[in-house]
Amino acid sequence: MTRSSVFARARATGRLWNTLLIALDAAIVLLATIAAYYARFDGATPEPFTSWVVPLVIAATLLYGVAFAVFGLYRLVLRFVGVDTLLRLAAATALCFAVLLGADVIAPLQAGMRPVPFGVLFIQAVLVFLGAAAARMTARVYLYLRTSHVGSGRRVLIVGAGSAGSLLLREIQNRPDLGLSAVGFLDDEPALKRRTISGVPVLGTTAELTEVVRERGIEEIVVALPSAPKELVRRVLNEAADAGVETRVMPELVIAKGSVDLRDLRSVDVEDLLGRELTPIDIDEVAGTIRGKVVAVTGAGGSIGAELCRQIMRFEPATLLLMEIDETRLYELWLELTSSGSTAPVMCICDVRDAPRLDALMRTHQPQLVLHAAAYKHVPLMEIAPREAIKTNVLGTLNVIEACRVHGVGRFVLVSTDKAVAPVNMMGLTKSLAERIMLDAVSSGVLNGVAVRFGNVLASRGSVVPIFEEQLRHGGPLTVTDPDVTRYFMTIPEASRLVLQAQAIGTPGDIFVLEMGDPVRIVDLARKMIALSGVPADIEFIGLRPGEKLHESLVTESESLEPSTRKKILRVRRSSAESTTFSTDVRMLIDAAIDARSGVMRELVERLEPGFAEREQLGN
Repeated sequence: MTRSSVFARARATGRLWNTLLIALDAAIVLLATIAAYYARFDGATPEPFTSWVVPLVIAATLLYGVAFAVFGLYRLVLRFVGVDTLLRLAAATALCFAVLLGADVIAPLQAGMRPVPFGVLFIQAVLVFLGAAAARMTARVYLYLRTSHVGSGRRVLIVGAGSAGSLLLREIQNRPDLGLSAVGFLDDEPALKRRTISGVPVLGTTAELTEVVRERGIEEIVVALPSAPKELVRRVLNEAADAGVETRVMPELVIAKGSVDLRDLRSVDVEDLLGRELTPIDIDEVAGTIRGKVVAVTGAGGSIGAELCRQIMRFEPATLLLMEIDETRLYELWLELTSSGSTAPVMCICDVRDAPRLDALMRTHQPQLVLHAAAYKHVPLMEIAPREAIKTNVLGTLNVIEACRVHGVGRFVLVSTDKAVAPVNMMGLTKSLAERIMLDAVSSGVLNGVAVRFGNVLASRGSVVPIFEEQLRHGGPLTVTDPDVTRYFMTIPEASRLVLQAQAIGTPGDIFVLEMGDPVRIVDLARKMIALSGVPADIEFIGLRPGEKLHESLVTESESLEPSTRKKILRVRRSSAESTTFSTDVRMLIDAAIDARSGVMRELVERLEPGFAEREQLGN
């Protein structure tokens, strides 16, 4: 290995800087000692003290070197030297001064005097601190001047001029290899306007984002607001998307770490764009229905079912029955929920279409609360396989309700959907029938049941968002059914929290609708995801798929909404009653689905849901 390669390797690993720093500290101790004697004795050190100069230099050099090493002053990243470094340096210097002072006190007197005057040790400590601090700060300034080249890279706008934004700026300025150039900050703090941070100006407030992007030629935005309200972050991200600029977000963990790496930044996800602040729920009220009780969740491996299980675990149930047909997802969820040592979760392989299996599980565990989330939900697929939709969503619900009746379950909760409102597809029809089966059981006095109805859940399996994300990973195009199609959206955690709150306040026969906000145009969502990702993808319109609506509704024409006792939870007021043949017709529909009698199925569907065939045809 050549001398130059050894040198390069030492520099790359940081050993060169550390070696130079150790040598420099030794020189500082030597010079500080000489200067201390000079200052103490006005340049003429008396004879009794001169014999102790060399021993003091040797002892002090070794002691300061060890102390600096113990306090981590040789493990520094020099471009990040700051207040923390100075505090550690002060502590190490004070310790060395105290040790040398103690040694001087206990040393034998020389001609009735201390070997080293106290004043020398004090002046030496002050000069060592100043010299070592100056050396490290000089190194930082040198590295800053060497590596900061404003305007030579991709032009970045940082939103947020607080501690997170400052950490990000430091990383950008000290890493020219990243190819980024910080053009400026945006921040809503009035005191920061027209100020500069490390030479980078605060250009305005977040309300001026679009204007700043246009005037300054911004190529990338980083939102450094890890602790800001979601509403503010969402507004900034939507404006960035409208401006067509790639955007990344700084996560909350950065503040806890106290440092930032560009690898910490994440891409914008759809929850950033559409998510809301979680609505507070009445913890005590919900806990009263769960704590110490046996709770069962069907469809536990699904997006909503799994999140319900996670949130139920926080309320300390005695037992949580994870009822799921997918063995892999069931096992993965069980591992997750038991990772903290809890024995409450119990795996239950179960198909809700299998009545004897349901009966056996209910008889064994005697649940007091059942949340029924098991269902087929994929609209186009259920159009292809209507028999399966009926057997799972209708027969499965009937089986669960019957098992609840037989085994005296205290409360049953049906997780429903806005597609059950004036259904135009088999998935919506079967969920509508599930609601009506529950209401029929309640009116018969055999069930204490409620239903909770909501729209699309962000990032759930098979929904539009994961599809868009996968298409972006492949460079597009993003496929949208129709330019005008809209959907209601809610995050999985928010939907699950509100389901738990709704079941806690519900009375038998209640149907609740979760307040979903305004419907979102899917094409707008696609455009924003493209802009924020930085992927130059196109949008392709493919037409509505079988069974899809342009717009979803939360209630039918015969229903109305009224406030409940909790925010974002509305109660559905119904005016229609079931026919006397409803239960019989449902049983006949299930039998027709099992026996594959398609003509009879169509007849019974039209009898149960008049006008469905016409609506389905129009939808298709």
